[in-house]
Amino acid sequence: MPTINELPKRYARRILDAIERDGFSKYKKITTSALASSVTINELKAIKQEIDGLYYSETKEPISEADKLQLITEIQRELHLPSRKQMEMIFKSASNDDLSDLADEIENILKGQ
Repeated sequence: MPTINELPKRYARRILDAIERDGFSKYKKITTSALASSVTINELKAIKQEIDGLYYSETKEPISEADKLQLITEIQRELHLPSRKQMEMIFKSASNDDLSDLADEIENILKGQ
């Protein structure tokens, strides 16, 4: 099982790989229709569920909200986004199928690279 320090890099890599598989780039606008059935939205939802389901290996208790926020902060840093709020918005938009906000945030990820 990866450590809490290894997870953000893995999650960020999965997000970037999904964006690449969908063919999204900083040179073209991302449409809501392209996002609706994308690998990216499915990967974001899966990662959010994984974070929500993480537990401490020693105690088998769910990880704290503070540790979840720390993970999200580290993912945000790996993706070169300016704030944790942006990363939270990405997960929230993906979970709620708010595709227009999600498209904007993915474009922000692409611009940061």
